[in-house]
Parts: sequence; C-alpha cells; structure tokens
Amino acid sequence: MLKDGDPTDEKKDAGKEAKKNIEIGSSEPIALAGEKKAELGAPPEEKLVAHEDAKLLGIFGGGKEKERNAERAKQEAKVKELEDRLMRLQADFENYKKRAARENEIVRENASADVMLRLLPVVDEFEIAIRHMDKSSGKEFKQGMELIYSKLLDLLRKENVEPMKSLDESFDPYKHDAIRTVESGDEKNGKIVEEIQKGYHYKGKVLRHAKVVVGKTKEMKKNQETMEGCGIEESERKDQGL
Repeated sequence: MLKDGDPTDEKKDAGKEAKKNIEIGSSEPIALAGEKKAELGAPPEEKLVAHEDAKLLGIFGGGKEKERNAERAKQEAKVKELEDRLMRLQADFENYKKRAARENEIVRENASADVMLRLLPVVDEFEIAIRHMDKSSGKEFKQGMELIYSKLLDLLRKENVEPMKSLDESFDPYKHDAIRTVESGDEKNGKIVEEIQKGYHYKGKVLRHAKVVVGKTKEMKKNQETMEGCGIEESERKDQGL
C-alpha cells in the first residue's frame, strides 16, 4: 500500500492529466507550440511565399502607377502642343493683319496715284486754255471750258462718282443742305428751286451733300419764322424740310 505523497503517484497523475488534455483538445499544448514556433521564426517556405507576394504586389501596383504617370505625361504633352499651336496661330493672325493693312495702304496709294494721273490731262488742257485765253474769242473760250468740263465729268464717272440731280427735286435732308428758303407757289413748295453747289454720289452713296435753296409757300415760310423765333434747332427744321 502506497503512502500519501508518493512520487510515483504524482507521475501517474501528471500522465493522466496530459492524456486527458490531448483527448479533450486542450489549447494549452498548441499555444505552447505556437509560442515556440514564433520564437523560432516562420519556416523558410512561408518566408519565400510572403516575399513573392510582396514582390508581385510591388510589380502590379508599380505598373498601375507607371501607367498613370505615362498617361499624365501624355496629356501634358498634348496640352503643351495645343498651346504652342495656339501661339503660332495668334502670331500668324497678327502678321496677317499687319500685312493686310500694308497691302490696303498700298492699294489706296496706288488708287490715289491712278486718279491723279487721270486728272493730269485735264490740268494740261486748262493750262492750254489759259495760255490762249487772250487770243481766243469768248465763244471759243467757252467751248474750250465746256470740253474740259465734259472730260472731267467722264473721269469722275469712271471712278463711280456721279453728280446728284437736285433742281426741282423734293428736299431731302439726307442729300441736301438748305442754305435758305424763298417764297414760292404751291407747285414749288418743299422743292429745290436753286442749286448753289452740286452734290455727288459715290457708288450710290452720298459723297457730298448739295447746297440748295428750297421754295416755300407764304404760310409755310411764316411757320418757319415762328419756329426760328421759338428756338427750334436747325436739324429739326431740316428734317421737316423748312
């Protein structure tokens, strides 16, 4: 018979306890194994797998970043190209405006020179007429002046300048400047009875207004004097043909 506290009994109890832990799945031995495993470090195979995973992650992650950088660089290059193109277009347009202005100036100068060249023969004929004025009769001189005047009008017509017909026309403030009014009958009321200075059209537009005298009936002339006394502006009277 064994006594209490026998070492042999303690060993038996310890063995039973260990066996019991294994049978019921105690976590203590596993935890101890895990701690030891952690102390010893991960096996070489696990280290290799982790290294490969990190390497693959770096490759794919870095590849996407490179793609984004490449796309960004491509867009920046496109923007730079468009900016350069815009600057070139602006420079070309400025050069075109300067060139067009110079060409227009040259055209105007050439046109003016051409008109002056066409006028010179008329000036020559005036000089001839003046030199022979004392030797010619009044009739011959008049005929010479009429001939020169006709040539001058022909020259103006070739340049699209036409004299304006004003006499007996109704007063038009957009074509005529009323120098004064005179009393007239009803048939001449508001019409031009005298042309002081001829007006001209250039390509259908008024080049110079004609200076004219406008006929008014006695009643209309009295109204005009009343309006002048009231201080009505000249432009308003012109619009009304007064």
